[in-house]
Amino acid sequence: MSELVAYICKKVKKIELSDDSIIKINSKKIQFNLLSLDAKTYLVGLGNKFYEATAQKLDDEKYSISINGKLFEVEIRTTLQEKARKLLEASGSTNHKLEVKAPMPGMILKVKKRVGEEVVSGEPVIILEAMKMENELRSPVAGKLKELFVTEGSPVEKGIKLFSIES
Repeated sequence: MSELVAYICKKVKKIELSDDSIIKINSKKIQFNLLSLDAKTYLVGLGNKFYEATAQKLDDEKYSISINGKLFEVEIRTTLQEKARKLLEASGSTNHKLEVKAPMPGMILKVKKRVGEEVVSGEPVIILEAMKMENELRSPVAGKLKELFVTEGSPVEKGIKLFSIES
């Protein structure tokens, strides 16, 4: 069984194709037949009605389909592709704010970046002195330095917020 999601005229249709010539469109089961007339033209039987359809692939997910002379642009994805697309849209549409905390008690020796500056993943932001050793605290992600919660020369305890990055 194939499970697909189709966008037709901005309407979402959930489609399930089974091996026994049954198509399920938004939970409605219909008997179907498909006969290929040539490389792009098909005779489609849905229930007791027959339609002549031509299809042209526009890209990986978009097709231009003509049914009895009426033209439609259709996007078709597997249900897995649709879930992935929704996850990507959701993650891309919101900014993420990540707070970096002190891994150990110590003293802030140097702040290497200012609020508003861009940082790349792995770039040093703060130098923390702990037990007479200098530790570079790096940005875990690429983004913009949103906030600094400490200043040079200030003592910090383990777990104290040091800075936040907005990605």
